[in-house]
Amino acid sequence: VDLWPSASITAFPAFAALGPEPLGEGFTGTYLHAALAGKRTSIKLALLDQRIVAGLGNIYVCEALHRARLHPEAPAGSLARPDGRPTPEANALAKAIVQVLEEAVKAGGSTLRDYAHTDGSAGAFQHAFRVYDREGLACTAKGCRGVVRRLVQSGRSTFYCETCQPG
Repeated sequence: VDLWPSASITAFPAFAALGPEPLGEGFTGTYLHAALAGKRTSIKLALLDQRIVAGLGNIYVCEALHRARLHPEAPAGSLARPDGRPTPEANALAKAIVQVLEEAVKAGGSTLRDYAHTDGSAGAFQHAFRVYDREGLACTAKGCRGVVRRLVQSGRSTFYCETCQPG
């Protein structure tokens, strides 16, 4: 256990290398643009990098990419324009990440196996998944007739709609 002054918590070694909290101020398409500029790795893997965005996990990245209509294998650097302005996709992704996280918090998180709150109750966000763990099922996006597909990236399952998120 470490005691650290809250006014300088970002200097605490365990937190110093972390990217911004997506529900905090400053998490925008402009931030994503700058953080991902020049990166050739896939957008999915870049978002799982805690140095870029703190606290995003596999489920929430899949869900946010679907809402932003971005293919998980797209190069992370594709969200940056040469002139320094964020692309519309960077803005859409930042908005989708915040939206997914706010909905997940409101639902108490996701319970896939044995997660429970301190009172023993389960989270409910898993009932609102649009793509995660829905391989072979119809996409839930309005007007979409696509099917959810699964691929593996760095040992992690990635779920996406081949119609909504063209590659």
